[in-house]
Amino acid sequence: MESSEVYYDPYSREIVEQPYPVYQRLRQEAPLYYNKKYDFYAVSRYEDVRKGLGDHETFISSRGGILEMIQQNIQMPAGTFIFEDKPRHTMYRQIAQRLFTPRRMMNLEPMVRKLAAQVLDPLVERDEFDFIHDVGRELPMRVIGMLMGIPESDFQSVREITDSKMRTEEGKPLDYGEGLQLEQSFDKYIDWREKNPGDDVTTELINVEFTDETGTLRKLTREELVTFFNVLAGAGNETTNRLIGWVAKALAEHPKQRRELVKSPSLIPDAIEEVLRLEPPGPHVARYVAKDVEIQGQTVPAGSAILFLVGSANHDERIFPNPDHFDLYRGRTPSHVTFGYGIHTCIGNVLARLEGRVVFEELLKRIPDWDVDMEHAKLLSTSTVRGWDTLPAYVNARGAQTIKDRAVQQAQQNAASSASAPATLDGEWVVTVKGPTGPMDSSLALTTTDGVLGGEQTGEGTTTVIEEIAYNPATGDVTWINKISKPMKMTLKFTGKVEGNSMSGKVKAGFMGSFAFTGQKP
Repeated sequence: MESSEVYYDPYSREIVEQPYPVYQRLRQEAPLYYNKKYDFYAVSRYEDVRKGLGDHETFISSRGGILEMIQQNIQMPAGTFIFEDKPRHTMYRQIAQRLFTPRRMMNLEPMVRKLAAQVLDPLVERDEFDFIHDVGRELPMRVIGMLMGIPESDFQSVREITDSKMRTEEGKPLDYGEGLQLEQSFDKYIDWREKNPGDDVTTELINVEFTDETGTLRKLTREELVTFFNVLAGAGNETTNRLIGWVAKALAEHPKQRRELVKSPSLIPDAIEEVLRLEPPGPHVARYVAKDVEIQGQTVPAGSAILFLVGSANHDERIFPNPDHFDLYRGRTPSHVTFGYGIHTCIGNVLARLEGRVVFEELLKRIPDWDVDMEHAKLLSTSTVRGWDTLPAYVNARGAQTIKDRAVQQAQQNAASSASAPATLDGEWVVTVKGPTGPMDSSLALTTTDGVLGGEQTGEGTTTVIEEIAYNPATGDVTWINKISKPMKMTLKFTGKVEGNSMSGKVKAGFMGSFAFTGQKP
């Protein structure tokens, strides 16, 4: 029943940048929508989304909450409680609830406020800053890092690892060809806490006892511990980071309501709720359809994948008057569905709300007035969350000019780099990856045949054929994919820039995250 007029595509950059007009048309013209190209259904009205999220028997979670996971039939590691059904979901969620009780989260407020001050104080004397680089990427990682007992020296690397797993190639689905890859290096934090217990979540996870689905009283296995750590570290960073960016943008665009918050900080929680409704960090939630179900008078067959469009539900004019408008006095009833609904309601919602409130309480004390430079802002490239990768802000004309000058300088550097890009990459390259255990060299041999670039890469005593490679001599941009089998089976995706006989960039190495690499022609 694909609509001939309205088209919705979660991978379309154009739609991701401006989804709400498309959502409105879906609600009006195709409240049950089918995308033939990517083979999924989508529901957009508030009542349908809320009902679907609450029906955990028809719309199951154990196949994943991301469309690509469901369609690629990913096997979930033990302990992925956000992607489980009863009874395992109940078992794991009860463990998580012990760690994230509302009382415990509220008791964290003094620590969150102290960390917020550390992040915000350096910004006070500046003319410009970036809400994502300087705030969003800093505070959430510090909070979850302290909560989980991660050494402060590792905060940045943990954030980079969790961020890298969310990013996708623009316009393309996530590739789970190797399954849901967890960050195995997090194992070291569990090892440390087993020998050095502390007052943190990791220590509690190690020691927690529970009755599993077989009736056995036990502790979490090592696999379950690593999974829990991955889930909490990733979720603890992502939602709050995106929330901070959206609140900053909304308050910049509504200075009158921002001034009201400066005068009456008690209104800040209402502002946070309104932004969560207006710009949910997670625009949709996927489910696997376990049995035939009727929606909007039509049957969605068992075995289908379906998207519940949270971003659309939160803008349903049947529920929220003037839904595209930021209204500080809207109130909290009816409630938005940003954190889900039913048994899978986001367990970290109290912490996210706390961090958002404290950040803007402290920010408005220090910097009551700012604007954002949307010309130089950039949305994150991912199909799973929606938020800003960069969001430059300024407090005066000098700051605004600094942002513009920096952009011009970067453009000039890019142009100079493009001018020095070679016409072809043919030849032998020595590629060095700065891996976690030290530099790793490989040999890259490239040849153009019949106008098509291809080649081989040799490392660890084995040679593999490059599966995909793209090079743009006008910009110097290069990407290639190498699927290796030694020392372990893994897909390596290299993305970089070429200047003369040199190249540099990053390689995404499966579950291990992303690492810098360089290339040189001998």
